[in-house]
Amino acid sequence: MSSPKAAADYSSLERIIITIPVLMASLLHSVNMSTAYVALPNIQGNLAATPDQVGWVVTAFVVASAVGTVVTGWLSTRFGRRRVFLVSIAGFTFTGALCAWASGIEELVIYRALQGLVSAPLLPLSQAIMLDTYPRERHGFAMSIWSMGMILGPVVGPTVGALLTELYGWRYVFSANVPLGIVAYLGIMLTLPEAGRRSHALDWVGVTSLIIGVSALQLMLDRGERLGWFESYEIVTEGLIAATAFYVFVVHCLTARNPYLNLGIFRDRNFAVGMCLIFVFGVAVFSSMFILPLFLQNVQEYPVLTAGWVMSARGLGTMLAMLMGGILADRFSAKYLILLGMAAIALSHLWMAQWSADVGMTEVVWLTAVSGYGMGMMWVTLTTVTFSTLAPQLRTEGAALFALVRAIGASMGTSLIVALLVRSAQVNYIELRDHASLFNKALNILPGWEPTSVSSLISLRNIILAQAEMISFLNAFVFLFVVPVLAMPLVFLLRTSRRA
Repeated sequence: MSSPKAAADYSSLERIIITIPVLMASLLHSVNMSTAYVALPNIQGNLAATPDQVGWVVTAFVVASAVGTVVTGWLSTRFGRRRVFLVSIAGFTFTGALCAWASGIEELVIYRALQGLVSAPLLPLSQAIMLDTYPRERHGFAMSIWSMGMILGPVVGPTVGALLTELYGWRYVFSANVPLGIVAYLGIMLTLPEAGRRSHALDWVGVTSLIIGVSALQLMLDRGERLGWFESYEIVTEGLIAATAFYVFVVHCLTARNPYLNLGIFRDRNFAVGMCLIFVFGVAVFSSMFILPLFLQNVQEYPVLTAGWVMSARGLGTMLAMLMGGILADRFSAKYLILLGMAAIALSHLWMAQWSADVGMTEVVWLTAVSGYGMGMMWVTLTTVTFSTLAPQLRTEGAALFALVRAIGASMGTSLIVALLVRSAQVNYIELRDHASLFNKALNILPGWEPTSVSSLISLRNIILAQAEMISFLNAFVFLFVVPVLAMPLVFLLRTSRRA
C-alpha cells in the first residue's frame, strides 16, 4: 500500500484500511459545520453581534473553503495527496482552537475564514480517494460510504453542539475539534498510501481571477443589505470587480494553453448538469441549516439543547434515505431518486411556510426529518451520477470543482437568506406598525390594553417586532421552496440508467 494502485488492484482489506481514515476526515468537517449552526444564537448574544454579522461566522468559513478548493488539485499533484491531507487536518485542528479563544466577532470571523481555507482539501481529496480506491461499478457504494461522514455530522453534530453550548459555552463547540483532529491525523498518517505526484505550473492568472471573483461576489452579497445595495459605491465596485474577474477567468480558460480549468470537462453532460444541481443543493440545504436554529431559539424560544435535539432529526432523515437508497436504486432510474430528494426538500419548506410562532415541536421534528431525507437522497445519487461518465484523469479536478460549486452555493444562499430575513423583518415591521392606531378596535383584545399606558405600548411594540420577524422566516421558507422547484427540469438532462 506504499504506492498508488489501480482501483481493481486493491484487496477488500486494503479498501477498508483506506476508507476508515477518509471517513473520519469527512466526519470532522461535517461535525464542525453542524455544531456551529446550533451555537449561532448564543454566539450572537455573547459577542453582541447583529444577525448579518453572526452570519459571517458561517459564510466566512464557506467562502474560504471555496477559495482553498481552487488550489486543491494543484497542491495534491505538486506535494502529494497524503501530505496535503495531513496538513489540512492539522491546520483545521489548530484554527479550531483559535476560534475557541476569539474575544470578539471580528476575531472569530477571521479564525473561521482561516479554518475554512486550510480545511478546503478535506472533502474533494477524500472524495477523489474513494473514487480511485473502488472500481467504477462500485462507485455508488463508495459514495454511500463517503457520505456517511456527511450524514453522521447532522445526526450527532447538533446534539453535541447543543450539549457543549448549554453546559460549557459556545467556545467548546470549536475546541472540541482538537481531539477529533488529532485522532483523524493519526489515522491518515498510519494508513493512507501516497498517490502519484507530478510537477506542473499553476495557472496564476486563472486562479487569481477566480479567487477575486468569488470573494468580491460574496462581499457584495454579505454587505449589500447593510449598505443599501447598489446605492452604495462599495457594492457597485464589488459587483464590477466580480463581473470583470469572472469574465477574465472564462476568457483565459478558453484561450490559454494550460488553463487552471479545462472547460472541456463540461462537455460531459452529467458533470455539467451535476454542477448546476449541486449549486442548488448548497443554496437550499445549507441555508435551511442556518435559519432553523435561529427560528427555534429566537422565535420559539427553545433552549439550545432542545434546538439541538430537534435539528438532529435532519440527520435521522438523511440516514433513512441512505438505507432506502440502495433498494430504490435497483428499481428506479437515478434521475427519479434525485427528483424525489428535491421534492422532499421543496415540500418540507413549503409546509414550513405555513407555520405560526406557536407551531408544535412534533411538526417541526418530522418536517426537519423530511428535509434531511431529501438531502440524503439527492446528495448520494447526484454525487454518483455526476462522476459516472467522467474520465478517471479528470476526477480530482472534477471533485475539487464539485466541492467549490457546492461551497459557493452554500455561501451565496446563506447571504441571500440573511439579507431576506433582515429586509423582510424591517418592511413588515413598518407595515404592521401602521395598523397600530387608536382607531383599530382589534387592539382591544390585548390583555390590559391601555392606549395611554407606556407598558401597553412597549408590549404592543414587542408583539409587532415578533410578528415581523415571524413573517421574515416564512418568506425565507418560501424562497427555499422555489429554488429546488425551479431546478427540477435540469434533472431530465442527466443520462442515467438503473445499471449505472
